Amino acid sequence: MKYYKLLISGLIVFFFIQSCERRDNYDEDLAQTLNIINELKGNNTSASLDHLQGIINLVLPPRSDASNVTLEIDVPSGIQISPSSGSVVDLTSPIELLVTSSNSTRVYTLYTKVLPNQIAFLGNQPTYNDLIANADDDVASAAQWLKDTYPQDFIYLDATTVTISDLASVNVVLFYFDQVGTSTLPSVFTEGTAKSTFIQYLVEGGKMLLGGMATSYAETIGRDKSSMLTIKGNGSGFDSPDTWTIDGGKNFQNSKLTHPIYTFNQGSISFDGDGYIPVIDGGFREDHNNIWDAASLLNPGHELGQFGEFERLFGGKVLAVWGGVTDECCPGIIEFIPVEPFQGTIIAIGIGGIEFNMNDGRTNAFENNVLGIYKNSIDYLSTL
Repeated sequence: MKYYKLLISGLIVFFFIQSCERRDNYDEDLAQTLNIINELKGNNTSASLDHLQGIINLVLPPRSDASNVTLEIDVPSGIQISPSSGSVVDLTSPIELLVTSSNSTRVYTLYTKVLPNQIAFLGNQPTYNDLIANADDDVASAAQWLKDTYPQDFIYLDATTVTISDLASVNVVLFYFDQVGTSTLPSVFTEGTAKSTFIQYLVEGGKMLLGGMATSYAETIGRDKSSMLTIKGNGSGFDSPDTWTIDGGKNFQNSKLTHPIYTFNQGSISFDGDGYIPVIDGGFREDHNNIWDAASLLNPGHELGQFGEFERLFGGKVLAVWGGVTDECCPGIIEFIPVEPFQGTIIAIGIGGIEFNMNDGRTNAFENNVLGIYKNSIDYLSTL
């Protein structure tokens, strides 16, 4: 009996070893075709490759001609691909790419999407002209700047009537809001049609740039779940001789100064001698902060590392704080990256020194930095 038990045990071990060896040999003999395309670009735009499914997704910039796309394809030596690199192809419908190695052929399917071109301003007046005539001075200035900056693509959206179909051709929505006396957004934005529309828009991949008091809209539509947007100001304002700045990384554990909101349009942002970005010069300012207090995330004392913790917990990349703040206490600009179920992206700019209009009539010496940050944000979001 002992002999048979030993024999059976030995056979089990033998077959186990042989199975492992066969598996190892099988893996070694696999044709190296799974990741056979290194990179694909269409009109200099990089595509994403899903080698497991054999799917390539190419997202072209707004106004691209998908019927006339030049492919650049990088494959390992000895691999043939059809259509070949350098080919000009019509991508208005999906096409197949045949990739051939010495002993096998694989088919990839290339899907192409052209991003919509419209840049929208969201307001609470029936028309753009009504907004310019009746809105807060900073809101009107923000809308006018957007229209002047993107004259071919600008559209106005009235929160009272906006629907998801209105957003079908919209690439980025700018929602900037400001007022004196309360930081609470009007109910037309936070209830009913507008709220449900923008929840759906963001779930389906929409892009929003929120400014001023509108940073709270990330909470309204359910994307910002931190409950940390607690530093708010809505007073009538005051005079100050100081220049106010923001910090994109000098005092961060991990600097964000290479982020596109600072770099997308080269030369649009200037720095002072301390490495900060000036945003408002001496004179009257409203100081309407709408920013986050991250103090509770780690140990008391606003220690370094809280911004990383905010990103880990809430999917929010902290991009700026007030200049001169030497700890990671108070996020002032945040990029909320896609997190299920939201496929879209939000950039929220809530630092009170970033104003669109100077109430005392002066020209802000650092206006270009304010407008540069907003334009970089829009242009970056428009590529996503």
